[in-house]
Amino acid sequence: PQNLARAAAVPRAVKRDGEAKDGIEEELLLALIVKDEYNDENKCKTKLEGYCERLKKTKIELGDVHEKLAKLCESGKQQTKCSNLKTQVEKKRDELQRSLQTAIPNLKDENCAELGRKCLFLEGADPTQLKKDCNDLRNKCYQKKRDRVAAEVLLRALNGSLKQSAPQNTDECKEKLKTICKDLSKESDELAIGCSSPENTCKDLVSVIKEKCKTLDEEIKKALNGDIKNETCLPLLEKCYFYKNGCDGTDKPKCDELVEKCSKQNITFVPPDHPFDPIKPPATLAQKIGLTVLYQRAEQDGVHIGSALTRDIFNLLALLSQSGTGNNIEDKCKDMLNNKCKDLKTHPILGSLCENDTTNKANQEGISMCTALKNKLNDLPQDIKARLGGQNADANAIPWHELSDQLREEECMRMVSKCYYFELHDKSNNNNLETPCKNVRVACYKRGLGAVANALLEERLRGEFNKTDDKHGELLKPLVEACQDLQKNGDFSNDELLSRCLQPLSTISLVFYDIRYKTFIFHDQLNEKRDFPGKEDCETLESKCKAFEKDFDSVHHPCITLRSHCDRLRQAGDLEALLLVKTKGSLENGQNCHSAVEDICRRDARMKRHQRSLACANATFTCQTITDSVKRKCGFLGQNIQIRNATVQISNSSDKEGLCDFWELYCDRYMSHSDTLSNEATGSEGECIKLKKACSDYRKQRKLEDRFMAKLAGTLGNEKKCNETYLSYCSAWNNTGHDLSGLCKNSSNSGNGNPTLCQKSMRRVKQKCVGLSKKLEDEKNALETEKNEYETLKQEAEEAIKKSFLVLAKASTVGTQDNVSKVVNTNSSGTPSANKTQDANSTSNNNSTASTSNTQRLAKRSEKQVQITAQEVTAFDKAGDVLIFYDELNEKCKKLKIDCLFRVECDGCKDICEKIDQICHGLKPLEVKEQTIKVVIQNKTTTTTTTTTTTHTTEAASCSLTCSAPTTCTTVRTTDTWITHTSTHTSTSTQTSTITSTVTFTSTRRCKPTKCTTEGGEGDEGHVKPSGGAKITGSSVMKSLVLTILVWMLM
Repeated sequence: PQNLARAAAVPRAVKRDGEAKDGIEEELLLALIVKDEYNDENKCKTKLEGYCERLKKTKIELGDVHEKLAKLCESGKQQTKCSNLKTQVEKKRDELQRSLQTAIPNLKDENCAELGRKCLFLEGADPTQLKKDCNDLRNKCYQKKRDRVAAEVLLRALNGSLKQSAPQNTDECKEKLKTICKDLSKESDELAIGCSSPENTCKDLVSVIKEKCKTLDEEIKKALNGDIKNETCLPLLEKCYFYKNGCDGTDKPKCDELVEKCSKQNITFVPPDHPFDPIKPPATLAQKIGLTVLYQRAEQDGVHIGSALTRDIFNLLALLSQSGTGNNIEDKCKDMLNNKCKDLKTHPILGSLCENDTTNKANQEGISMCTALKNKLNDLPQDIKARLGGQNADANAIPWHELSDQLREEECMRMVSKCYYFELHDKSNNNNLETPCKNVRVACYKRGLGAVANALLEERLRGEFNKTDDKHGELLKPLVEACQDLQKNGDFSNDELLSRCLQPLSTISLVFYDIRYKTFIFHDQLNEKRDFPGKEDCETLESKCKAFEKDFDSVHHPCITLRSHCDRLRQAGDLEALLLVKTKGSLENGQNCHSAVEDICRRDARMKRHQRSLACANATFTCQTITDSVKRKCGFLGQNIQIRNATVQISNSSDKEGLCDFWELYCDRYMSHSDTLSNEATGSEGECIKLKKACSDYRKQRKLEDRFMAKLAGTLGNEKKCNETYLSYCSAWNNTGHDLSGLCKNSSNSGNGNPTLCQKSMRRVKQKCVGLSKKLEDEKNALETEKNEYETLKQEAEEAIKKSFLVLAKASTVGTQDNVSKVVNTNSSGTPSANKTQDANSTSNNNSTASTSNTQRLAKRSEKQVQITAQEVTAFDKAGDVLIFYDELNEKCKKLKIDCLFRVECDGCKDICEKIDQICHGLKPLEVKEQTIKVVIQNKTTTTTTTTTTTHTTEAASCSLTCSAPTTCTTVRTTDTWITHTSTHTSTSTQTSTITSTVTFTSTRRCKPTKCTTEGGEGDEGHVKPSGGAKITGSSVMKSLVLTILVWMLM
């Protein structure tokens, strides 16, 4: 391992030389093609002609591969090109050899780039002369990059504990190093070695921070004097974040000025562990310093850094044996155990190598392991030789182009790690590891660069691999086009990529088999994760599915399974978010969750919503996922409140706004679903209860201020206007006892009102305005879509109600005296049978007297009185769903109305809010008739008149006495009729009818189920649940008293 101070020297920008714009001279290109046959003109001509002929057969333009190839492959030109090549190549070779011998002892970054590129072209031409020096160059460049990453990790972790002004005082650094090494020593072999020698490491790092501060100061001065751009700001802001606390004296960089200037361009640096999420595990040290990003950057440079393999007992013994004394590794190992067994007895790996008694010596197993350690050291060169393909890797340097392309990442990690620990003892072993370990590092460096090159090419060849045959000829043209695209993007700094693009015929098979191997590995990952993926698995594997499905049908069905389970996981997350906001306690256990989820799923099914169909298909599994997730998040929330000492900070802070607004948001969401946050079951106070108590005074004050701020809406863009409006309210409320008048007490502090409240409000609105227009635009689009859906459902419900003759009622009117009207209709000429026919749904009481009681009561009906049709049930469900949907949209509108209070102050919000107003104003509820109970009183009067008559008849005879004629006699009859008695009888009867409309009751109120009972205790108690449909108890499912639906309209 190299000195950290030298390895971590600040890298400089590198510019490759050469006559062409890509830095490739013609003789170098020829040397790469013909390799060691450059010195024989005929062999050179033959090889060049063969190369050109193979490319010409592919029917691709040679100039597309490289602009110089067209001239090199012109007919009859090969002889000319090879005639003087030997002299040219040998001249270039000698120049390179001298440069290598000068550069390697004091290697710089520019040496790695420039000389590494020349080695790529010339090493194959004369490997005898160049392979050792080129191997040494790459070996040192590779290790230098690894050491630089380790130094960067330690610098970031020691932020503020290194002072360049006191290089001899490293006590603070050493103390901090002991702490951070507990977490970091396992992250790489270099970190494990650095942590084992804190004195030397801290001295090296003091030198490193001094150089970095000086360079950073120069770069910032240059940036401040020029144009600030994104590519300039972000790297410098990142360095400022990690280094500025270690910089002092004359080289202290002007980071604050840089931050201010970059912020004006809306460029800010977000630390690796930000934004902080209190429902996630506390950030580890590795996350705080951005370890993953550092390692990813190193990978792009061809250096893969894996975790330290110190779990291997031999690696660990080799590392610790540095502190032992002896002539060889075996003696050092025994000495180390005998001196350190006192501390190692409890070690999980090495504890078994020590005696259990008070001697604190190595036991027989420990002595045997030290002997085996020596054998491992002796066998390692042969092991490396076998891993590198059986070449003479233990004795000679292997040229770059002869190194295996099939080395796997795991093999590299294992062999590099072995070399790292065992090389510490190689001097006592005749340096047997020097050459083989150099070959290992160079081989792994090539593998890393090749992996990056393959990835870049494969990304651009997606969809082409499924078109190729065994010879893969169809890939050649897309490959050349991909290389042209990469060259334009400036990606040819990777030597392996350049080599592949200049030799496309051999590259085709290399890339094809690499992608096949990756597909094989991907299959294994899918088989392991697809049935029960986590969130991170879905993010990683779904993107891979999208890529691999373009070329390989074999991954199609496993990917379908994966997507299905990932969709279910996301849907469960949506349900979790919904239930967290809409319910309390429903996610505390599986039973409560199951009930809540099934209610949502039933409603989704009725409303033909399929967004949560996979989660609804197995509510038990979904609830297990949700409750486990909520339990974890609640645990992390409580843990983070404790770690950050949030409650104490709030109690001791005079300005509680930021802390309370941040933490209470999460507590309000989760504490009702977790006893650990509230501890209501045990009676003790959970973390959230204590936190909310600390925030209670602030919260009361904030509610008042928010109410006042709403009244000041429209004036909060101008402080003067705000203060004037503020004063007008305060004047109006003076001596009125208004609850907001308490905010006016300090208005005399300035001549134009209380600037404090206006300034607070203006600051809060300014914060609220950030991103508000985008949020409102998204909300508006969603609201528009939902309103259209609502109108469709509403229309369906109205049609169903109409067809079923269902009458709905507001709950506030059901069974109240105010809703009972009396209609008196006196009919004195009717007949007793006039009201026999009544409405089927009315209840009649026929009384023979007019003294009927005024008390009206709703009698409970027997189940057998009313038949409930399927049509009525369908109409009932649709009505309930529409009413709940309206309630949800109405709630959304209310929230958006609050956001839109500040449409004037927030740019871009006014037009959007007007459209939202239009949508919300056009939102009409389902028409609901009030239940009517009519009492119709009819008085019927019947009059009977009886007349008694008496008749007397008198008869008399009279004769005429005239003598002139015979005597005539006439009989006179007289009849007298007398009405002696007339009687009149009037009969009055009163008929009272109570007519009640058929009603179905439903509810959209967010409440717990209420109890209802049936008449006479004939059935068990049932539940009436919001939008749950009709739950009818008793012997008949479709029989009930008049279906009564309680409709709580939030109007």
